[in-house]
Amino acid sequence: MLFQILTLLFIVASLALVLVILVQRPQGGGLAQAFGGASGGGSDTAFGGRTGDVLTYLTMGAFAVYLAIAIGLNMVDPTSAPAQDATEEAVIEPGLLPPVDAQGNVQLQPVAPPTPGPEPVRTVDQPLTAPPPAVDPAASAPAPAPAPEPAPAPAPAPAGGNP
Repeated sequence: MLFQILTLLFIVASLALVLVILVQRPQGGGLAQAFGGASGGGSDTAFGGRTGDVLTYLTMGAFAVYLAIAIGLNMVDPTSAPAQDATEEAVIEPGLLPPVDAQGNVQLQPVAPPTPGPEPVRTVDQPLTAPPPAVDPAASAPAPAPAPEPAPAPAPAPAGGNP
């Protein structure tokens, strides 16, 4: 409950700090002129002639509150719950604890070996089968072509001269 209250106060302090900073006058004027009147720097403001000093003090105060609540939020444990009554008995559901023998030793159950998972997914550039075995380049060279048969010799000239 305290954590929720501090969280709500932290949000309110954060918004207040943002608004006080936005109201301050930067060097060239700003939202502070909405509360400070004309741009001439007159003294007819809601806080009198010392508007800058009042806003500075408001900023420092808002930051101090913001910082104190932030430290408080860090010191409060949000998960802490009220202590359980000692008279209540803890209810243990059957099957949640391992079996115990008569001496109080835990009986360990054998664990089945893990089952193999699905086969890895094949990508497009992977072959479907194993690559072919390496082949000796000399053994796989084509056989040389047989030598051409020699041309027949010219027929001999008839014997006997010219007719």
